[in-house]
Amino acid sequence: MSAMTERTCGACSLCCKLPYVPELRKPIDTWCKHAAPGCGGCLIYPKRPRSCRDYICGWLSSEPGVGDEWFPAQCHMMLTPRRIGMRVTVDPDYPDAWLREPYYKQIRQWAQQKPVEIRIGWRWLWLNPDLPESEMPKIQKWLEGGRA
Repeated sequence: MSAMTERTCGACSLCCKLPYVPELRKPIDTWCKHAAPGCGGCLIYPKRPRSCRDYICGWLSSEPGVGDEWFPAQCHMMLTPRRIGMRVTVDPDYPDAWLREPYYKQIRQWAQQKPVEIRIGWRWLWLNPDLPESEMPKIQKWLEGGRA
């Protein structure tokens, strides 16, 4: 994984909304009861669950090609570097955010080099280098940590 940069979360709390947190049984795309939206913080930060502690924000990391425009609270997307590839989780309140520029062009450029997954609510897209995106059917159990 990449080293962290000097960026800070600031007023962003999107990682408290979009992912599933199994230890808290927090569903995807809902605010965690311990979040402080708009204040950039977790009310239980020192005691936050392992899945929260282990999360690496692609904007906070020194992930190549992730500029200031990818600040999650501004772009309405959360980047998660994967061992192979990148996951783009789109806030379902802004489902077309990933199609806007400069994001779409950058996502397509990443897809030329590595797999890119895009999750928008229950939709799961896979970007292929030279083909249109394809939808991968996933069920709630799979999205929230289980296997179908």
